[in-house]
Amino acid sequence: MALAQPNDQFAGSMTFYQSVLDLRERHFAEYAAPFGLVRSRTVGNAGGQVRIAMHGALLRRGDWAPTVPDPEHIAFSTRDVFAAARRARARGLEILPITDNYYDDLDARLAPDPRLLGALRELNILYDRDEHGEFYHFCTGILGSRLFFEVVQRVGGYRGDGAVNAPVRMAAHRQARYGNG
Repeated sequence: MALAQPNDQFAGSMTFYQSVLDLRERHFAEYAAPFGLVRSRTVGNAGGQVRIAMHGALLRRGDWAPTVPDPEHIAFSTRDVFAAARRARARGLEILPITDNYYDDLDARLAPDPRLLGALRELNILYDRDEHGEFYHFCTGILGSRLFFEVVQRVGGYRGDGAVNAPVRMAAHRQARYGNG
C-alpha cells in the first residue's frame, strides 16, 4: 500500500509504524517527478510480506495534475506478472500505457534479453533489478480522483520498490489523464 504523506508528518508516521505495528524502514528514495521532488519511504515486516510506502512532495511546482491531490495506490503481488497483465487486459482492465522511450532507455541501461524487452513493451510492464533479483510491475490508470492499483512480481531477493520507475509512472498517469496539456 502506498500513502501520500505530508513532508512534515514523515517522522511521526515512521514512529507510529515502528512502535505500534513493529514495522521497520526497508527502503528510502528521493526522485524527480513531473511536479517536483518526491521523498519515498517504505516500512515493512521482517519477511517483507507487508510493505507500506509513504511518499510526499519535498519541493513542489504546481499541482501533480489538476484535481489529483496526491495519488495513493494498493499493490498486489503475483507469481507471474505477464500472465496477470494478459488476464487483466483480456477482462477489459486498461493497463497504464508506458511510452516506447522508457523501453528504449531500459534497453540502454540494463540491456535485458530482447524477448523480455518485447514482452515488457507489449504489456506495459515496468522493470528494475538489483544485485539480489528482479522487479516487474504494471499499473492501472487513476480511478476516481486519486487511487490506482499496481501488480508486482519480485524474482529472487529484489529489495527495492521500483522507485526508479516512479517518475515514469507519474508522467504516464499525467499523460493518460490529461494528454499533452
